[in-house]
Amino acid sequence: MIPMPLVKDVMWTRLPIVSGDQSLATAAKVMLDTRSLGVVVTDAYRRPMMVLSYRRLVKVLAQGANIKDQVAKHAVYTPITIRETDNLVEALELMKKNNIRFLPVVNDQGVIVGVLEPRHIAVKIWELLPYGGLKIEGALRKIVVLSGDLTLRIAAKAMDENAVPEVFVKTPAGELRVLREWDFLEAVASGALDEGKVADYARGVLIKVPSGYDARAAVELMNENNVLRLLITEDGREKIVTISDLAFESLKLINELTVKTTGFVLAKVQPGREGELAADLTLIPEVKEVFTIAGNYDLLIRVESDSIRAVYKVVTEKIRSDPRIRDTITYIGVEIAEKK
Repeated sequence: MIPMPLVKDVMWTRLPIVSGDQSLATAAKVMLDTRSLGVVVTDAYRRPMMVLSYRRLVKVLAQGANIKDQVAKHAVYTPITIRETDNLVEALELMKKNNIRFLPVVNDQGVIVGVLEPRHIAVKIWELLPYGGLKIEGALRKIVVLSGDLTLRIAAKAMDENAVPEVFVKTPAGELRVLREWDFLEAVASGALDEGKVADYARGVLIKVPSGYDARAAVELMNENNVLRLLITEDGREKIVTISDLAFESLKLINELTVKTTGFVLAKVQPGREGELAADLTLIPEVKEVFTIAGNYDLLIRVESDSIRAVYKVVTEKIRSDPRIRDTITYIGVEIAEKK
């Protein structure tokens, strides 16, 4: 079984919070200082009001925004958030559906407690998946190579037009260097967007791996070396794969491994209400069995549905939402051994 981790298990807690009247340059510095690919503007109760993601920052700068512009001028209002008690599959599905890569994480009161990016999820989720389950080919994408004497503003335009978070330059020795997210943010924060040259800021060194490299091994290699991408040569052409790409690729393997979509939910219940809750839960069509158990949890609930997403939808909307339930842990069964 796959014990699916929760958002709170991997979220980044160095909160990248700014005020709406601060500049884009300041936002870039906060992203850089907190190692986050986005910033959040909150209200007086620390509830997210606006989000300016790294991708959004690149886009508005590519379109001519001034780094002195206020964050509020370019941020996204009423941002999509995720709860700290949601699981990582739900988080990836939410990002994929809305084409976003940066999520504020909130508690039950809507207060920000962290932020979440695909790279935060990748390492944790691939720890649960087997070696040899997926190759990196499906996540490969082209690289964008620029002349080193171009400005960072031009680099932003190239990233925006090609929907990539980085660009590359070739050194005089013919080696590729990458203008990483952190390099670009440093240039913006220091005011070098229109004067600095790509070659002066492209400091990322690439790790090369062969075509056909294992996806889990690739995630581990990136994590161990604190890099976000790998270089692969395929059919004589150089391509890259990022740790974020492989976070989304994990969804394919999770679904393939699920022979029968069965969820097992451990639930803590308000004292004295175990019996009535168990009886009520059996009225839910997807709930097949409910057991009272001894230990740290009170009930074991077996859920069956058509897919992993459907199981988590039942857990989220029909089980965990019950006010009599204080806490849950959900496990997804990925293999069934039947007694002969």
